[in-house]
Amino acid sequence: MSVSPTQEVIEAPVSDYDAFSLESLHNVHLHDGTQREIAPVVYMEKYDYYAITRFAEIQKALRDWRTFSSTDRPFYAPSPFRPRTLILEDPPEHTASKGAVMRVFDEGNLKKMGAYFKAEAERLLDEMLADGPAEINAFDDLSVKYILKVFPDVLGLPEEGRELLLKFGDAVFNVFGPPSELQKQKLESGAEAIDWVENNTQRGVQTEGGIGWQLYQMADEGKVSEHTAQQILKSIFAAGFDTTTASIASMVRAFADNPAEWQKLRENPSLVDNAWEEAIRFYPASRYGGRQAIKETVLGGVRIPAGAKILTMWLGSGRDARQFENPNEFHVDRDMARGHLSFGFGIHTCAGNVVARLEATTLLRAMVERIEKIELTGEPRQTVNYQAFGHDSVPVRLTPAAK
Repeated sequence: MSVSPTQEVIEAPVSDYDAFSLESLHNVHLHDGTQREIAPVVYMEKYDYYAITRFAEIQKALRDWRTFSSTDRPFYAPSPFRPRTLILEDPPEHTASKGAVMRVFDEGNLKKMGAYFKAEAERLLDEMLADGPAEINAFDDLSVKYILKVFPDVLGLPEEGRELLLKFGDAVFNVFGPPSELQKQKLESGAEAIDWVENNTQRGVQTEGGIGWQLYQMADEGKVSEHTAQQILKSIFAAGFDTTTASIASMVRAFADNPAEWQKLRENPSLVDNAWEEAIRFYPASRYGGRQAIKETVLGGVRIPAGAKILTMWLGSGRDARQFENPNEFHVDRDMARGHLSFGFGIHTCAGNVVARLEATTLLRAMVERIEKIELTGEPRQTVNYQAFGHDSVPVRLTPAAK
Protein backbone atom coordinates (compact mmCIF):
# COMPACT_ATOMS: atom_id res chain seq x y z
CA MET A 1 0.00 0.00 0.00
CA SER A 2 1.39 3.37 -0.94
CA VAL A 3 2.09 6.09 1.59
CA SER A 4 1.52 9.74 0.72
CA PRO A 5 4.59 11.98 1.15
CA THR A 6 2.88 13.88 3.97
CA GLN A 7 1.57 10.84 5.86
CA GLU A 8 3.24 10.25 9.20
CA VAL A 9 4.12 6.60 9.70
CA ILE A 10 4.34 5.25 13.23
CA GLU A 11 5.24 1.92 14.76
CA ALA A 12 2.26 0.01 16.08
CA PRO A 13 1.45 0.75 19.71
CA VAL A 14 2.38 -2.22 21.89
CA SER A 15 -0.37 -3.75 24.02
CA ASP A 16 -0.25 -6.41 26.72
CA TYR A 17 -3.91 -7.27 26.03
CA ASP A 18 -4.71 -10.98 26.12
CA ALA A 19 -7.67 -11.44 23.80
CA PHE A 20 -7.95 -15.08 24.91
CA SER A 21 -8.11 -14.71 28.68
CA LEU A 22 -11.38 -15.69 30.33
CA GLU A 23 -11.81 -12.08 31.46
CA SER A 24 -11.65 -10.89 27.84
CA LEU A 25 -13.86 -13.67 26.52
CA HIS A 26 -16.63 -12.83 28.98
CA ASN A 27 -16.87 -9.25 27.65
CA VAL A 28 -15.38 -9.14 24.17
CA HIS A 29 -17.21 -5.99 23.07
CA LEU A 30 -15.67 -4.01 25.92
CA HIS A 31 -12.15 -5.38 25.68
CA ASP A 32 -11.81 -5.60 21.89
CA GLY A 33 -13.38 -2.14 21.69
CA THR A 34 -10.76 -0.74 24.07
CA GLN A 35 -7.99 -1.90 21.72
CA ARG A 36 -9.82 -0.36 18.76
CA GLU A 37 -9.58 3.06 20.38
CA ILE A 38 -5.79 2.81 20.83
CA ALA A 39 -4.94 2.73 17.11
CA PRO A 40 -6.06 1.19 13.81
CA VAL A 41 -3.26 -1.37 14.17
CA VAL A 42 -1.99 -2.60 17.54
CA TYR A 43 0.86 -5.02 18.25
CA MET A 44 -0.17 -7.72 20.73
CA GLU A 45 3.07 -8.47 22.51
CA LYS A 46 2.06 -11.60 24.44
CA TYR A 47 1.34 -13.66 21.31
CA ASP A 48 3.40 -11.73 18.75
CA TYR A 49 0.68 -10.68 16.31
CA TYR A 50 -0.80 -7.45 14.95
CA ALA A 51 -4.49 -6.67 15.40
CA ILE A 52 -6.25 -4.53 12.80
CA THR A 53 -8.98 -3.01 14.93
CA ARG A 54 -11.00 -0.48 12.93
CA PHE A 55 -13.56 -0.85 10.16
CA ALA A 56 -11.87 1.22 7.44
CA GLU A 57 -8.45 -0.35 7.90
CA ILE A 58 -9.83 -3.91 8.02
CA GLN A 59 -11.75 -3.26 4.82
CA LYS A 60 -8.65 -1.87 3.11
CA ALA A 61 -6.58 -4.87 4.15
CA LEU A 62 -9.18 -7.35 2.92
CA ARG A 63 -9.24 -5.69 -0.50
CA ASP A 64 -5.51 -6.36 -0.88
CA TRP A 65 -5.00 -10.12 -0.74
CA ARG A 66 -1.61 -9.79 -2.44
CA THR A 67 -0.27 -7.96 0.62
CA PHE A 68 -2.48 -9.53 3.28
CA SER A 69 -2.46 -13.23 2.46
CA SER A 70 -4.88 -15.80 3.85
CA THR A 71 -2.35 -18.64 3.59
CA ASP A 72 -1.11 -18.14 7.15
CA ARG A 73 -2.28 -16.48 10.36
CA PRO A 74 -1.63 -16.42 14.11
CA PHE A 75 -1.89 -19.79 15.86
CA TYR A 76 -2.23 -21.79 12.64
CA ALA A 77 -1.43 -25.49 12.78
CA PRO A 78 -2.93 -28.32 10.71
CA SER A 79 -6.21 -29.43 12.28
CA PRO A 80 -8.97 -31.89 11.39
CA PHE A 81 -11.42 -29.14 12.32
CA ARG A 82 -10.05 -26.57 9.86
CA PRO A 83 -9.42 -27.71 6.28
CA ARG A 84 -7.07 -25.37 4.42
CA THR A 85 -9.48 -25.25 1.49
CA LEU A 86 -11.14 -21.82 1.09
CA ILE A 87 -10.11 -20.23 4.40
CA LEU A 88 -6.34 -20.70 3.99
CA GLU A 89 -6.12 -20.21 0.24
CA ASP A 90 -5.32 -17.31 -2.09
CA PRO A 91 -5.93 -17.18 -5.83
CA PRO A 92 -5.75 -19.14 -8.04
CA GLU A 93 -6.58 -22.05 -5.68
CA HIS A 94 -9.15 -19.98 -3.80
CA THR A 95 -10.81 -18.87 -7.04
CA ALA A 96 -11.51 -22.48 -8.06
CA SER A 97 -12.70 -23.52 -4.58
CA LYS A 98 -14.99 -20.55 -4.08
CA GLY A 99 -16.32 -20.90 -7.61
CA ALA A 100 -17.44 -24.42 -6.73
CA VAL A 101 -19.22 -23.18 -3.60
CA MET A 102 -20.96 -20.39 -5.48
CA ARG A 103 -22.11 -22.88 -8.09
CA VAL A 104 -23.85 -25.09 -5.50
CA PHE A 105 -25.32 -21.98 -3.89
CA ASP A 106 -26.58 -20.61 -7.20
CA GLU A 107 -29.94 -18.95 -7.83
CA GLY A 108 -31.72 -22.19 -8.66
CA ASN A 109 -30.59 -23.97 -5.51
CA LEU A 110 -31.28 -20.92 -3.36
CA LYS A 111 -34.83 -20.72 -4.69
CA LYS A 112 -35.45 -24.34 -3.70
CA MET A 113 -33.81 -23.78 -0.31
CA GLY A 114 -35.88 -20.65 0.30
CA ALA A 115 -39.16 -22.47 -0.24
CA TYR A 116 -38.09 -25.27 2.09
CA PHE A 117 -36.75 -22.88 4.76
CA LYS A 118 -40.05 -20.99 4.69
CA ALA A 119 -42.15 -24.10 5.16
CA GLU A 120 -40.01 -25.34 8.05
CA ALA A 121 -39.80 -21.94 9.78
CA GLU A 122 -43.57 -21.56 9.64
CA ARG A 123 -44.15 -25.14 10.84
CA LEU A 124 -41.78 -24.72 13.79
CA LEU A 125 -43.32 -21.43 14.93
CA ASP A 126 -46.89 -22.61 14.46
CA GLU A 127 -46.21 -25.66 16.63
CA MET A 128 -44.40 -23.55 19.22
CA LEU A 129 -47.21 -21.00 19.52
CA ALA A 130 -50.16 -23.38 19.11
CA ASP A 131 -51.18 -23.14 22.79
CA GLY A 132 -50.48 -19.45 23.28
CA PRO A 133 -47.39 -17.70 24.70
CA ALA A 134 -44.32 -19.92 24.69
CA GLU A 135 -41.37 -19.69 27.08
CA ILE A 136 -38.29 -21.01 25.34
CA ASN A 137 -34.53 -20.81 25.15
CA ALA A 138 -34.14 -19.06 21.79
CA PHE A 139 -30.85 -20.87 21.20
CA ASP A 140 -31.89 -24.50 21.78
CA ASP A 141 -35.61 -24.34 21.03
CA LEU A 142 -35.64 -21.97 18.07
CA SER A 143 -32.24 -21.43 16.47
CA VAL A 144 -30.73 -24.90 16.86
CA LYS A 145 -34.00 -26.71 16.20
CA TYR A 146 -34.48 -24.77 12.96
CA ILE A 147 -30.91 -24.80 11.61
CA LEU A 148 -30.18 -28.44 12.50
CA LYS A 149 -33.28 -29.36 10.54
CA VAL A 150 -33.08 -27.24 7.41
CA PHE A 151 -29.39 -27.05 6.56
CA PRO A 152 -28.52 -30.74 7.05
CA ASP A 153 -31.59 -31.56 4.99
CA VAL A 154 -30.39 -29.52 2.01
CA LEU A 155 -26.93 -31.03 2.43
CA GLY A 156 -28.50 -34.48 2.32
CA LEU A 157 -27.26 -35.57 5.78
CA PRO A 158 -28.78 -38.37 7.88
CA GLU A 159 -30.94 -37.49 10.86
CA GLU A 160 -28.82 -39.47 13.28
CA GLY A 161 -25.83 -37.63 14.68
CA ARG A 162 -26.71 -34.11 13.55
CA GLU A 163 -26.26 -32.78 17.08
CA LEU A 164 -22.54 -33.53 16.67
CA LEU A 165 -22.32 -30.67 14.20
CA LEU A 166 -22.69 -28.20 17.08
CA LYS A 167 -19.75 -29.76 18.93
CA PHE A 168 -17.76 -29.79 15.69
CA GLY A 169 -18.55 -26.13 15.04
CA ASP A 170 -17.70 -25.13 18.59
CA ALA A 171 -14.30 -26.78 18.21
CA VAL A 172 -13.74 -25.14 14.81
CA PHE A 173 -13.94 -21.68 16.34
CA ASN A 174 -11.44 -22.48 19.09
CA VAL A 175 -8.66 -23.77 16.80
CA PHE A 176 -7.12 -20.37 16.01
CA GLY A 177 -5.93 -19.37 19.47
CA PRO A 178 -3.30 -20.23 22.09
CA PRO A 179 -3.26 -23.54 23.98
CA SER A 180 -5.39 -23.35 27.13
CA GLU A 181 -7.71 -25.43 29.25
CA LEU A 182 -10.66 -23.89 27.40
CA GLN A 183 -9.23 -24.85 24.00
CA LYS A 184 -8.43 -28.35 25.26
CA GLN A 185 -12.02 -28.86 26.45
CA LYS A 186 -13.52 -27.54 23.22
CA LEU A 187 -11.32 -29.68 20.97
CA GLU A 188 -11.89 -32.80 23.07
CA SER A 189 -15.64 -32.26 22.88
CA GLY A 190 -15.47 -31.68 19.12
CA ALA A 191 -13.37 -34.81 18.61
CA GLU A 192 -16.56 -36.85 19.05
CA ALA A 193 -17.75 -35.41 15.73
CA ILE A 194 -14.63 -35.94 13.59
CA ASP A 195 -15.51 -39.47 12.43
CA TRP A 196 -19.14 -38.49 11.77
CA VAL A 197 -18.05 -35.54 9.62
CA GLU A 198 -15.44 -37.63 7.81
CA ASN A 199 -17.96 -40.38 7.06
CA ASN A 200 -20.67 -37.98 5.92
CA THR A 201 -18.43 -36.09 3.52
CA GLN A 202 -17.49 -39.24 1.58
CA ARG A 203 -18.75 -39.46 -2.00
CA GLY A 204 -20.64 -42.70 -1.46
CA VAL A 205 -23.05 -41.35 1.17
CA GLN A 206 -24.15 -38.21 -0.67
CA THR A 207 -27.84 -37.96 -1.50
CA GLU A 208 -28.44 -37.45 -5.21
CA GLY A 209 -29.13 -33.76 -5.86
CA GLY A 210 -27.74 -32.68 -2.48
CA ILE A 211 -24.99 -30.12 -2.04
CA GLY A 212 -22.32 -32.77 -1.45
CA TRP A 213 -23.45 -34.75 -4.49
CA GLN A 214 -23.23 -31.61 -6.63
CA LEU A 215 -19.68 -30.92 -5.42
CA TYR A 216 -18.57 -34.44 -6.39
CA GLN A 217 -20.24 -33.96 -9.77
CA MET A 218 -17.96 -30.96 -10.26
CA ALA A 219 -15.01 -33.20 -9.47
CA ASP A 220 -16.17 -35.57 -12.20
CA GLU A 221 -16.34 -32.60 -14.58
CA GLY A 222 -12.76 -31.63 -13.72
CA LYS A 223 -13.77 -28.33 -12.08
CA VAL A 224 -12.12 -29.35 -8.79
CA SER A 225 -10.30 -32.43 -7.56
CA GLU A 226 -12.20 -35.07 -5.59
CA HIS A 227 -10.07 -34.20 -2.56
CA THR A 228 -11.04 -30.53 -2.89
CA ALA A 229 -14.72 -31.43 -3.23
CA GLN A 230 -14.59 -33.26 0.09
CA GLN A 231 -12.61 -30.48 1.74
CA ILE A 232 -15.13 -27.87 0.58
CA LEU A 233 -17.92 -29.98 2.03
CA LYS A 234 -16.01 -30.20 5.33
CA SER A 235 -15.58 -26.42 5.26
CA ILE A 236 -19.33 -26.02 4.83
CA PHE A 237 -19.84 -28.31 7.82
CA ALA A 238 -17.28 -26.30 9.79
CA ALA A 239 -18.81 -22.89 9.14
CA GLY A 240 -22.44 -23.56 8.32
CA PHE A 241 -23.93 -24.35 11.72
CA ASP A 242 -22.24 -22.74 14.69
CA THR A 243 -22.21 -19.19 13.34
CA THR A 244 -25.79 -19.30 12.04
CA THR A 245 -27.27 -20.75 15.22
CA ALA A 246 -25.32 -18.15 17.22
CA SER A 247 -26.47 -15.28 14.99
CA ILE A 248 -30.15 -16.16 15.22
CA ALA A 249 -30.10 -16.51 19.01
CA SER A 250 -28.22 -13.21 19.35
CA MET A 251 -30.76 -11.55 17.04
CA VAL A 252 -33.59 -12.68 19.32
CA ARG A 253 -31.75 -11.23 22.28
CA ALA A 254 -31.34 -7.92 20.46
CA PHE A 255 -35.09 -7.73 19.90
CA ALA A 256 -35.90 -8.79 23.47
CA ASP A 257 -33.62 -6.02 24.75
CA ASN A 258 -35.15 -3.50 22.34
CA PRO A 259 -38.93 -4.09 22.24
CA ALA A 260 -39.58 -0.81 20.42
CA GLU A 261 -37.44 -2.08 17.53
CA TRP A 262 -39.49 -5.26 17.36
CA GLN A 263 -42.68 -3.21 17.13
CA LYS A 264 -41.08 -1.01 14.48
CA LEU A 265 -40.24 -4.09 12.45
CA ARG A 266 -43.74 -5.53 12.81
CA GLU A 267 -45.19 -2.25 11.61
CA ASN A 268 -42.83 -2.22 8.63
CA PRO A 269 -41.97 -5.82 7.62
CA SER A 270 -40.12 -4.55 4.55
CA LEU A 271 -37.26 -3.85 6.99
CA VAL A 272 -36.67 -7.57 7.66
CA ASP A 273 -33.55 -7.86 5.48
CA ASN A 274 -32.10 -4.65 6.90
CA ALA A 275 -32.94 -5.71 10.45
CA TRP A 276 -30.96 -8.91 9.99
CA GLU A 277 -27.93 -6.98 8.72
CA GLU A 278 -28.16 -4.70 11.75
CA ALA A 279 -28.41 -7.72 14.06
CA ILE A 280 -25.19 -9.28 12.75
CA ARG A 281 -23.43 -5.92 12.85
CA PHE A 282 -24.49 -5.57 16.47
CA TYR A 283 -23.71 -9.20 17.39
CA PRO A 284 -21.29 -10.68 14.80
CA ALA A 285 -21.02 -14.45 15.03
CA SER A 286 -17.30 -14.39 14.17
CA ARG A 287 -15.00 -12.29 16.33
CA TYR A 288 -11.91 -12.21 14.11
CA GLY A 289 -10.16 -13.55 11.03
CA GLY A 290 -6.49 -14.01 10.21
CA ARG A 291 -3.90 -12.95 7.63
CA GLN A 292 -0.16 -12.67 7.10
CA ALA A 293 1.66 -9.63 5.67
CA ILE A 294 3.57 -10.79 2.60
CA LYS A 295 5.61 -7.59 2.52
CA GLU A 296 6.16 -4.55 4.69
CA THR A 297 3.24 -2.17 4.38
CA VAL A 298 1.54 0.79 6.02
CA LEU A 299 -2.09 0.70 7.09
CA GLY A 300 -3.82 3.63 8.75
CA GLY A 301 -0.44 5.30 9.17
CA VAL A 302 0.96 2.28 11.07
CA ARG A 303 3.86 0.20 9.79
CA ILE A 304 3.30 -3.55 9.56
CA PRO A 305 6.49 -5.56 8.94
CA ALA A 306 6.84 -8.29 6.34
CA GLY A 307 5.89 -11.68 7.73
CA ALA A 308 3.69 -10.26 10.48
CA LYS A 309 0.83 -12.50 11.61
CA ILE A 310 -2.42 -10.54 11.81
CA LEU A 311 -5.89 -10.80 13.33
CA THR A 312 -8.64 -8.74 11.70
CA MET A 313 -11.07 -7.85 14.49
CA TRP A 314 -14.53 -8.15 12.91
CA LEU A 315 -16.51 -7.87 16.13
CA GLY A 316 -14.89 -4.63 17.26
CA SER A 317 -15.29 -3.12 13.80
CA GLY A 318 -19.06 -3.50 14.08
CA ARG A 319 -19.08 -1.01 16.96
CA ASP A 320 -16.65 1.46 15.36
CA ALA A 321 -18.11 4.97 15.79
CA ARG A 322 -16.04 6.16 12.81
CA GLN A 323 -18.28 3.98 10.64
CA PHE A 324 -21.57 3.74 12.52
CA GLU A 325 -23.48 6.47 14.34
CA ASN A 326 -24.37 5.41 17.90
CA PRO A 327 -22.81 2.00 17.28
CA ASN A 328 -23.84 0.53 20.63
CA GLU A 329 -27.51 1.02 19.80
CA PHE A 330 -29.64 -1.46 17.84
CA HIS A 331 -31.86 0.07 15.13
CA VAL A 332 -33.69 -2.00 12.52
CA ASP A 333 -33.87 0.99 10.19
CA ARG A 334 -30.17 1.90 10.41
CA ASP A 335 -28.74 2.82 7.01
CA MET A 336 -26.69 -0.28 6.22
CA ALA A 337 -25.74 0.80 2.69
CA ARG A 338 -22.06 0.89 3.66
CA GLY A 339 -22.31 -2.63 4.96
CA HIS A 340 -20.53 -4.42 7.81
CA LEU A 341 -17.67 -6.90 8.10
CA SER A 342 -19.44 -9.69 9.94
CA PHE A 343 -19.10 -11.98 6.90
CA GLY A 344 -15.65 -10.68 6.03
CA PHE A 345 -14.99 -8.66 2.89
CA GLY A 346 -13.39 -8.98 -0.53
CA ILE A 347 -12.56 -12.28 -2.16
CA HIS A 348 -12.75 -14.07 1.19
CA THR A 349 -16.24 -12.91 2.06
CA CYS A 350 -17.91 -15.93 3.68
CA ALA A 351 -18.88 -18.22 0.80
CA GLY A 352 -22.01 -19.39 2.61
CA ASN A 353 -23.28 -15.94 3.54
CA VAL A 354 -26.11 -16.16 1.00
CA VAL A 355 -27.45 -19.29 2.70
CA ALA A 356 -27.04 -17.87 6.20
CA ARG A 357 -28.89 -14.71 5.17
CA LEU A 358 -31.65 -16.75 3.56
CA GLU A 359 -32.07 -19.00 6.59
CA ALA A 360 -32.18 -16.10 9.04
CA THR A 361 -34.37 -13.68 7.11
CA THR A 362 -36.84 -16.45 6.29
CA LEU A 363 -37.19 -17.28 9.98
CA LEU A 364 -37.35 -13.61 10.97
CA ARG A 365 -40.09 -12.92 8.43
CA ALA A 366 -42.15 -15.81 9.82
CA MET A 367 -41.60 -14.48 13.35
CA VAL A 368 -42.74 -10.98 12.41
CA GLU A 369 -45.96 -12.43 11.03
CA ARG A 370 -46.69 -14.53 14.11
CA ILE A 371 -45.16 -12.94 17.23
CA GLU A 372 -46.50 -9.85 18.97
CA LYS A 373 -43.90 -9.57 21.74
CA ILE A 374 -40.48 -10.99 22.60
CA GLU A 375 -39.64 -10.63 26.30
CA LEU A 376 -36.68 -11.86 28.32
CA THR A 377 -37.61 -14.19 31.19
CA GLY A 378 -34.07 -14.48 32.55
CA GLU A 379 -30.51 -13.35 31.99
CA PRO A 380 -29.01 -14.34 28.60
CA ARG A 381 -25.74 -16.26 28.79
CA GLN A 382 -22.96 -15.58 26.33
CA THR A 383 -20.90 -18.49 25.06
CA VAL A 384 -17.20 -18.57 25.97
CA ASN A 385 -15.31 -19.13 22.75
CA TYR A 386 -12.10 -17.83 21.16
CA GLN A 387 -13.32 -16.89 17.71
CA ALA A 388 -17.11 -17.20 17.71
CA PHE A 389 -19.53 -14.90 19.51
CA GLY A 390 -23.01 -15.88 20.54
CA HIS A 391 -25.35 -16.94 23.33
CA ASP A 392 -26.13 -20.47 24.44
CA SER A 393 -29.03 -19.29 26.56
CA VAL A 394 -31.57 -16.62 25.62
CA PRO A 395 -34.66 -17.27 27.79
CA VAL A 396 -37.65 -15.50 26.27
CA ARG A 397 -41.42 -15.46 26.22
CA LEU A 398 -42.94 -15.30 22.74
CA THR A 399 -46.46 -13.88 22.69
CA PRO A 400 -48.37 -14.78 19.53
CA ALA A 401 -49.99 -12.06 17.47
CA ALA A 402 -53.78 -11.93 17.33
CA LYS A 403 -55.12 -13.79 14.32
